[in-house]
Amino acid sequence: MAADPVGPVPSAPVPVPDLDTAPFLSALRDEQLLLQRCDACGRHRFPPMPSCPWCGAERHVFEAVAGVGQVYSFVTVHRPLTPAFADEVPYVIATVDLDVGCRIFGRLEAPDGSTPDVVRIGRRVVARFVHHADWTEVRFVGDNIGEQR
Repeated sequence: MAADPVGPVPSAPVPVPDLDTAPFLSALRDEQLLLQRCDACGRHRFPPMPSCPWCGAERHVFEAVAGVGQVYSFVTVHRPLTPAFADEVPYVIATVDLDVGCRIFGRLEAPDGSTPDVVRIGRRVVARFVHHADWTEVRFVGDNIGEQR
């Protein structure tokens, strides 16, 4: 058997929990979207961080939220981030304005899990959870995504 001239395909990057992100990442495994909410100003924030970017307060709580919102922006990825994603392109990454007043990023999918053909700014979406071997990812899906031409 000849040696592979390219070498093995590296695995996809796996999120590494830290003090701020551990509750968020752990909740994803339970199919729950857990966001930080500032004790001082009451605003939700993402990604998890030590202090509020709006008022500077350090005290916060993690709060379960409905992963419902609308597409603020998106990009269709045609070149994989790493070779591990080569079989998945093209895919859509969206910035979603959650109804709780926070922006979050995630892959956008059609209801059947495929890459949508058409994406619209303002499209209503809801979070869904995709379990991988070592982690869980939040993605977003909306009614009839990809069905409008």
